Amino acid sequence: MSNKIKARNYVLITIFAVVFSYVVQDGLRLVIQKFLGIPIDYMTLAYWGDTFFLRIFASLFATATGTFVIGTFLKKRAKLTAVIATLPTILFWIAIFILGVVSISKNGYTFKSVKIMLLLPAILAILSPVIGWISAGWGQELIDEFKRSKCVLNIKWYHWLWIFPFYLSKVVAVSLFTLVLLWKIDLLHDSNSLYPGLFDFIANWSYFLLRVIIFAILYGLVSAAFHTYLLLSEEKVEAKVNWVNGLIIFGYVLLFSVLYAFLFANIW
Repeated sequence: MSNKIKARNYVLITIFAVVFSYVVQDGLRLVIQKFLGIPIDYMTLAYWGDTFFLRIFASLFATATGTFVIGTFLKKRAKLTAVIATLPTILFWIAIFILGVVSISKNGYTFKSVKIMLLLPAILAILSPVIGWISAGWGQELIDEFKRSKCVLNIKWYHWLWIFPFYLSKVVAVSLFTLVLLWKIDLLHDSNSLYPGLFDFIANWSYFLLRVIIFAILYGLVSAAFHTYLLLSEEKVEAKVNWVNGLIIFGYVLLFSVLYAFLFANIW
């Protein structure tokens, strides 16, 4: 029986990691599409417009997050399980590579077509298991921090049934959007000096005020997400306190959902 339970845990955490990675990647996709203004017709499972390095980063980062969770959950064979969890990604990119070979053989090749249709899937097919192995190792270093029974990342398994569809992608998308917006303000700011002086500060007070406001919003969003995690990972809570926590969490979910709809409604 114990072997069956262990086998089930390996299967379930592998499925969990695959879904976790996909949800995180979807949040990254929305932010990239929004800021680069990529039309919906150019957004596919494989190719996001003409992006190259950003597509690689998004896929590998998402893989790292999912396989990191495996490392925090399994005491044995975590790295091997993480590599197995990347198999759907590997097979997907191998299929895209084959389709790219067929397409190029029929239509001829250019540097752009080779880069997007061959180099991109080849890099991701090769690096995904490597990133999975490394990330699972990092997770194992923190395994003592996640010992709560029947939990993943110290959160009870049934909470993930609503975190995945209603919360996680929105937290990633909204928070990252705000972070990138903070960075874009620097690009829009025209200053002749690397370190603005007092006159520059006075002349561009609206820029600095806007930056402070956006930073405060970003801090609030990160704090809300972290507070949600703290509430969900509490060990023992009285019934009355649990209801209060539930209302607070619902408020956070509603906040991210409203911001998500407001920011990304025009690219659906």
